[in-house]
Amino acid sequence: MDLEKLRKEFFVSTDLAEEDLAHLIQVMRPFCAVDKSGNVEVRRNDLSGRQQIKLVLAARLVAHKLNESIGEELDADDLSGCTGLPKNQAAARAKECVDEGFAKRGARGSYKACPGKLKGFFRELSGSVGSSHVTG
Repeated sequence: MDLEKLRKEFFVSTDLAEEDLAHLIQVMRPFCAVDKSGNVEVRRNDLSGRQQIKLVLAARLVAHKLNESIGEELDADDLSGCTGLPKNQAAARAKECVDEGFAKRGARGSYKACPGKLKGFFRELSGSVGSSHVTG
């Protein structure tokens, strides 16, 4: 087998390629939107608290990749503001996301999504919720 092909299969990319970004944006659009300041608007009211936190973290990561002036990290206050969850619940759900490997802790008290986990999350999300609960 070709060594270069094996190398590509063996080493996992930890970043999002342009084609991945385009696909993720299409998949994310029914679930959320991001304004120019980086504020994430969750468009679904049928998501669990953990799903909302994952969605906001994923949206901010994608927004950061498209516009580096938007930070990819969010703290519990940011997560609470985007989801409507109380700050303590937002922090608890974010910790669960870290514990399961979806997110990493950034600077003190902040969180960011792991790029390699986004596709699986949106595959799971698309299969687990209906299409009749879109808001906004």
